[in-house]
This record gives sequence, structure tokens and C-alpha cells, in this order.
Amino acid sequence: MDADRFYKASNTRVCIFVIAEGQEHTVRLANTLSDNALKKSLISRAKALATHGPIQSKSPTVLTDHSGTTYTSTSTISLRWYYDDGLQTFQESFYIVDRLSRATGEGGGSGGDWDAILRADIEPGSAVGQAYPYCTIPAGQDPRREAERRERQERGLKQFQAQKEDQQKKIREGLTKGSKQNTKR
Repeated sequence: MDADRFYKASNTRVCIFVIAEGQEHTVRLANTLSDNALKKSLISRAKALATHGPIQSKSPTVLTDHSGTTYTSTSTISLRWYYDDGLQTFQESFYIVDRLSRATGEGGGSGGDWDAILRADIEPGSAVGQAYPYCTIPAGQDPRREAERRERQERGLKQFQAQKEDQQKKIREGLTKGSKQNTKR
């Protein structure tokens, strides 16, 4: 089998998911370009902020893509990412830029913005997944699961109280009926 057939084509649109360290949720970057000329990976500011990951300030860095468009970045974000159809994850420092505009028709799109652009020597997507994604819940308790647990506990307590009151009512009614029957005799 030819190993080259597993590589994603250069300057093509791909879909990836990213997650910041210590976060629970992935962010889908459906409009991502795999660029054969870019030396560093880029991400739009909006998508970088959506990850809730820590952003590091850097000295201005100028990067040029395959079409000759230059981007200036003054910050980076470290994210784990994986291809939409893949299982293996990769660690990457993305250089943050305000916008990643694309020309009409580029990458199968009709203008608009890229979510991210992957650098030239990025790990290719594999035809067969090699590992499960490294997406974990941070140490400690998950606030969403904790809230669900408390809600279940409160619901159970309310059901218990309702059953208890219902039983007390039935007992009182039974005693009342019994005492009325005794007084009639």
C-alpha cells in the first residue's frame, strides 16, 4: 500500500476539533484549510476565544500562506486537535489572528472566513484511527454532573416527602373512619 494516499491533499479544506487544556468541550472548526506553504498554524481570534484556553502574548510574528496572504499574530494558544474522521490527537500551538479571510471559491467555499489554517508539515490524517481522542475532564468534580446529581437527589427527596405525606394522609383517614365507626356503635 502506498503511504502517500493517507496524506490529506495540500491546500484543501478539512474539519478538525480542538480542545484547550483543562476544558471539557471541544470546538468544531469545520472551515479549516490545510496549507502547504504556512510555517505555523493559525486560528481566528473568535475560535480561539471559544476554546476558553489560556492565550499567550508573543512578539509580532508575520506568516504567509500559499496564496501570498500575510497574517500578523501577537498571541498563541496551545490546543489539542484531531481530524473529524480521526481518533489520534495532536498538540499544536496556533497563532491567533483577527480574521482568516478566504477568496471566493478557495477551498470549496464562497468567500467568508476560515476557522483555522494548519501549517505545511502538520501530521496527516490517517485512514485508520490510531488512538482515542485525549479529551478528559479536569481533575476534581464536573460541575454539570454535580448539578445533575443534586437535581436527582432533590427530586428523590421531594418524591419521598410526597409519598410520606400521602401515607400519613391515608393513615389519618383510616383512623378517622375507624373512630367514626366506633362512635356509631
